[in-house]
Amino acid sequence: MAAEILLQHLLVNAPDPDEPLPLSNQPATLYGVTLSLLVVSCVFVAIRIWVRFRVMHEPGWDDFLVVLAAICNVSATACLLRSIKYGLGHHYLYIGIQNMGDYQKLFWVMNSVYIMETAIIKMSLLVQYLRIFKAGTMRWICLSMLGIVTAWGITYSFLSWFPCFPVQAFWDRLSYPNAKCYGFGFDFNDIESFVALFTSHTALNMVFDFTIFLTPMVLFTRPKLLRKNVLALAGIFAIGSVVVMISVWRLHSIVVHRAATQPYIDFTWWAPHALLLSCLEIDLAIMVASMPVFWPVMESSFSAIFVTHEVHITEHRRLEDDDELYELEEGKVAERKMSIRKGSLKSDSGNSREELTREPSNERKVEGVSDHYKDPYNIAQVDPFGVEATAGVIGVETNAHSTAEKPKWRGYE
Repeated sequence: MAAEILLQHLLVNAPDPDEPLPLSNQPATLYGVTLSLLVVSCVFVAIRIWVRFRVMHEPGWDDFLVVLAAICNVSATACLLRSIKYGLGHHYLYIGIQNMGDYQKLFWVMNSVYIMETAIIKMSLLVQYLRIFKAGTMRWICLSMLGIVTAWGITYSFLSWFPCFPVQAFWDRLSYPNAKCYGFGFDFNDIESFVALFTSHTALNMVFDFTIFLTPMVLFTRPKLLRKNVLALAGIFAIGSVVVMISVWRLHSIVVHRAATQPYIDFTWWAPHALLLSCLEIDLAIMVASMPVFWPVMESSFSAIFVTHEVHITEHRRLEDDDELYELEEGKVAERKMSIRKGSLKSDSGNSREELTREPSNERKVEGVSDHYKDPYNIAQVDPFGVEATAGVIGVETNAHSTAEKPKWRGYE
């Protein structure tokens, strides 16, 4: 009976079949927006997981929840794009009875998965905050919010996965005329509960988004906060603000069209606008959850690529027993060179083993030459970055400046 009443209502309020498609209803818009953002969000998640497992070696429940949210996001997007074939974007009255059932089935999966992932991504962010807030009031606030969001997600997920008893009645009312449908199940005799459930979920989703993305801003109050950390927090807050604004926009769309029932019931015609906003919200939320994990590592990599080392070399003369070595003004350097040349390391036979081993041959072993090669002072002259140079041996001074990353936050109490 309910299905027949719905069809009668659709016929009485029949829309213009030649009405041009709005921009949000066009397949090119649906494919372009959803697929591009889906690819970017999946790349963010992949980089996050690689950093946690391969670089930081500290995977946690927040990573598992982000991956789960990404899987749900892929599933919901696939259902959305598949539903285009069955009439999404066109008037519900003209898509045909068979397409109505197929669309309703896809919408059932899509809506249920969306409700799940909105809760999962918020849970991931809160668990991620627990890595920062090790103790104190902020930790208890995060734990309390985690419990509330979890209960909210479980409740609305149950209502969306079981909108009718039996569930098949959601997409096949004609076969189950005596089925009990409520809330998301859309009972034509109780449209108000259908609209109220959609509106309440969207409103609570907006409130939780605002609260969760505002929570880490307490880190701005920390003394001596590094400038780059301030910029990182500001960037995360900016993207989080966009997510909140999209939530507000989606709430406005649902209120104006009363969950696709105003000015007349037309599920496939009014739904694309809200569905696009849902995809935008989830994709950006996944990006916001992933950026704080991999961005510090990428920043360090960029710093290593563009790092600049400044080396200052100074000369320090070291006087030995034969201090005439440096008395250039008396011309004794030339005499010293001649005496060393006579005791050359190379043998007359051309044997250069001593050049490779730093040991003079037995035929031409010169006293003091072997020690000369092992002298830390001389080694420091050859290798200004070696242990002898950096350990303070007189002869070479180095001063290397780099932009190595300073330690991140270790916790907040």
